[in-house]
Amino acid sequence: MRKLLLRILAATSGLILGLVIVLLVRAWQVGQQAEPPVQLKPLTITLEVEALTQRLAGALRLPTISYQDPTRIDSSAFRALHAYLAANFPRVHARLRREVVGGLSLLYTWVGQDTTLPAVLFMGHQDVVPVATPEAWTHPPFGGIVADGYVWGRGALDDKVSVLGVLEAVEQLLADGFRPVRTIYLAFGHDEEVGGRHGARQIAELLAARGVRLITVVDEGGFVVDGIIPGVTQPVALIGVAEKGYLSLELIATAPGGHSSTPPHQTAIGTLSQAIVTLEAHPFPARLDGPTRGLLERLAPYAPIGSRVVLANLWLFGPLMKYLLAQSPAGNASLRTTTAPTIFEAGVKENVLPTRARAVVNFRIYPGETVASVEQRVRLLLQDLPVQVRRLEGTSTNPSPISDFEGEAFRRMVAAIQQAWAEDPPIVAPYLVPGATDARYFTGLSSNVYRFIGARITSDLLATLHGVDERIPVEEYVKAVRTYYALLRTLSGP
Repeated sequence: MRKLLLRILAATSGLILGLVIVLLVRAWQVGQQAEPPVQLKPLTITLEVEALTQRLAGALRLPTISYQDPTRIDSSAFRALHAYLAANFPRVHARLRREVVGGLSLLYTWVGQDTTLPAVLFMGHQDVVPVATPEAWTHPPFGGIVADGYVWGRGALDDKVSVLGVLEAVEQLLADGFRPVRTIYLAFGHDEEVGGRHGARQIAELLAARGVRLITVVDEGGFVVDGIIPGVTQPVALIGVAEKGYLSLELIATAPGGHSSTPPHQTAIGTLSQAIVTLEAHPFPARLDGPTRGLLERLAPYAPIGSRVVLANLWLFGPLMKYLLAQSPAGNASLRTTTAPTIFEAGVKENVLPTRARAVVNFRIYPGETVASVEQRVRLLLQDLPVQVRRLEGTSTNPSPISDFEGEAFRRMVAAIQQAWAEDPPIVAPYLVPGATDARYFTGLSSNVYRFIGARITSDLLATLHGVDERIPVEEYVKAVRTYYALLRTLSGP
């Protein structure tokens, strides 16, 4: 028996040692994939920082707000923005064809030298979300104030930075005498914040009807960030290669009502609360694949040895990585379809039992799942509860296809970004965008739809999107313009 135990111990030790060797060898091999620092030739571009900063600030003063109620939209603000763009980008408006689509969206065409080649499309949106508490802002949300090294105002990050940044880059390219080989389209929707159905969707349908083919699409999405993986000191440029789908379900529970002094065993509010608790207690399964896995694999060569052992061996440490990512809201959203109760309505008086309780639950759908599969799962989870489930009309979209992040178009993106950031070149990695963008309407026209703004953004600044004190550092806006300049020049080549 003793000899048998010794043999088992020896065999186990051998297996463990072999496993450790495999893990370390794989980590070493992955580490060899890290690109050595190279002296990139800096991008040659001269920008008048004060002038371009003031042009962005001027655009932020125009309250191009989207509301769910279309009767509240001030179309004059959008037309004022159109006039402002025409006045401030004279070369663009003299050399490119401009069309108004869907009433207020803009489509520009810069005809390339070879119109037989697939074109490229750069996007942004003119509209912004409403401001709930203007008194809470450091500077007025539509003041367009430049102060303390920032440009302040609603739309500074979402998304007039793209509209103005792209136009600045095109204006400069025209001044430099640049002639694109491929045709370049610029599409600036006016209703992205409420679904983009009258703006971007109509532009996509128009281009499709004209037989336009697109080799690459670039829209808003990821930024340049730091600190994703502890020990990775390089900045990381997150290129959104897919975006999650969207679904809102209405849940309704009913009850007889009556006086609160004699409540029934379960009230409408109690039933509906139980439904919400059930959904939150049964999250969708976590999956470590697609853009999220691609992101981790791209970062692995640059991680310190401890983290690299894990990232280089996701075949073994996948469950651990899913657990670690799920500890933060952003990490959790990168792994699964998320469940978020956003509206709960019931009751009219403190001593009256409501006859009806209503809730809305919002789902952001992970690639590989669909609106139909999410709704089916919810109905199964709630099948034993007297709760009605109804899909809110006009709010559902499936996840986008995952764009290629290994091919030529992505490699061109990488090269352009690294050149624009030559002084501190970032690691460029794929990324799953948790929200919705207008880019989803163009996935039928191109397999290379990317979502990226070339500015370095902190978590504090990201929190101002749709929030208080939205702003962008002046130096980061300049970098965004430089990045658009490099991308336009690189992607429109043969």
